[in-house]
Amino acid sequence: MTISRRTFLSMLAASSAAGFITPPVSASQQWVMPQWTPRPEDLLPGDAFRHGVASGDPLKHRVILWTRVTPRSHNENIPVKCIVATDPGMRHVVRRFRKIAGQYADFTVKIDAYGLRPDHTYYYQFHALGETSAVGRTRTLPKETDNIRLGVASCSNLPAGFFGAYALLAQQQNLNAVVHLGDYTYEYANETYGDGTDINRIPEPNKETVNLADYRTRISQYRRDMQLQEAHRLHPWIMVWDDHEIANDAYRDGAENHQEGEGEWAVRKAAALRAYFEWLPVRDAIGHRQTQERIFRRFRFGDLVQLDMLDTRIFGREQQTPLLIDSVTSELLVSPQELFSYLGEINRADRQLLGSTQEAWLYKQIEAAAEKNTQWHLIGQQVMMGQLTVASEGLPPGVRIPLNTDQWDGYAGARNRFLNFLQTQNIDNTVILTGDFHSSWAHDVSFNPYDGAMYDAASGMGSKAVEFVGPAISSPFFVDPDPALVKGLEQFALFNNPHTKYVDMERNGYMVVDIDRYRTRAEYYHLDNVLNPDSGETLAAAVETASGENHAGLVEGQVATVYSGMERSIVIA
Repeated sequence: MTISRRTFLSMLAASSAAGFITPPVSASQQWVMPQWTPRPEDLLPGDAFRHGVASGDPLKHRVILWTRVTPRSHNENIPVKCIVATDPGMRHVVRRFRKIAGQYADFTVKIDAYGLRPDHTYYYQFHALGETSAVGRTRTLPKETDNIRLGVASCSNLPAGFFGAYALLAQQQNLNAVVHLGDYTYEYANETYGDGTDINRIPEPNKETVNLADYRTRISQYRRDMQLQEAHRLHPWIMVWDDHEIANDAYRDGAENHQEGEGEWAVRKAAALRAYFEWLPVRDAIGHRQTQERIFRRFRFGDLVQLDMLDTRIFGREQQTPLLIDSVTSELLVSPQELFSYLGEINRADRQLLGSTQEAWLYKQIEAAAEKNTQWHLIGQQVMMGQLTVASEGLPPGVRIPLNTDQWDGYAGARNRFLNFLQTQNIDNTVILTGDFHSSWAHDVSFNPYDGAMYDAASGMGSKAVEFVGPAISSPFFVDPDPALVKGLEQFALFNNPHTKYVDMERNGYMVVDIDRYRTRAEYYHLDNVLNPDSGETLAAAVETASGENHAGLVEGQVATVYSGMERSIVIA
């Protein structure tokens, strides 16, 4: 089937961001004691631990343990006990902890459980108000290892479908951790992006979240989902936010979905991040300036893997440029003069996506990992790094227009700095783990994959890293897609992007990334039906990169590529 570039653009191009700048809010303004009011679900009788248990940010000797105790009154301070054992029956207790749950943190509890042994499975349980929580399972990081397995998830939109992918991810065996790449919650009212009416998944509150009470209520609703609870209960999580935990297409000083009448951006952002830190098993960044906005951090799995979690969204990102090409007509949305001005901005040598502080931190982490002879360097982050651009009639040869300026394509100067660092430092085995895009992709990452002198698709010459983009838990890429059309678009994407080794634009699911001394393998697990809470799954594809090659190759899957001379033909397996 033949798919025109116009059709591809109309289906694929994402919306641009247009925010406004507001003055910063001081830490003292952000963290004053808010007025706490009970939510409707807080007034219902029943389980004090109705939001489950969770663990996260594992290290070799410690891990964050989390729960929430539903209060009986707003002004009580609730004593909470937590025990850690080596068996699920909780008979062989190795650590005991105590904490107070109070209204300041919305009655959530986080314990940084210390004194644990590396690469050990532990079980934990909370006690409060005469009740006992479910038993959670967690795991510390290894001191030395030759193999790790990571679940990778992102983009769980409650009204768009069920969280069956979380339930299936919970059942995966021998995971060291679940890496969540953002969009854990969405800020929209019902029917804005998904309609949960027919499946009884209407967002609470049923309006756009803009203040602390709103964000707490929304994340509380998500945390009552039993399929999500099970994934938290059985695996430690390593998490980072994207934009929808705050507002769509967020950047440092604003967001596309922050409008006049919704208050100051800095106040809204602080409220959203406060709820995030309260309700999720993330270690607080104590001792850093801008603590409530800093989430980038490092995890080491012996000398096999270092994982650096980045914030490509709000810590240092400059405002996005607008879309440059019309999604329906494929015509320019700006004049040729404006186009080249925007392309100049995108390619500006000091264009910031991470911000100078985080970027310097990342380079330091990569250098430190290399000094320790760490074999693989993983980077968990939000937006696609691999190029997705098009040429346009009337433009000089080699000039290509990014389809989505919210991605690294809109910050080419920042991407070039990163790739230049890998090249000058002779760093191999860099693997990018990406969420946000509600679809499955695998790329080689090079300076210019469209220039045969700079990148060879068959051998991987010129590639500096590999990127695995995971599917969404429930958020759609298309609304009511035509399967035949989607397949044609996938073919078109492969044909026009020689660095793309795998793509699936239709199905929800998650990834499992398996790493050993010889290769890193990404397995793409796709749901049969996101609207069925008991959906089955399919291992749809596996893509590998061998140690030292910086080149992705499809091992198995529904889409394969065959090269014949200078042409690229598409084979549907």
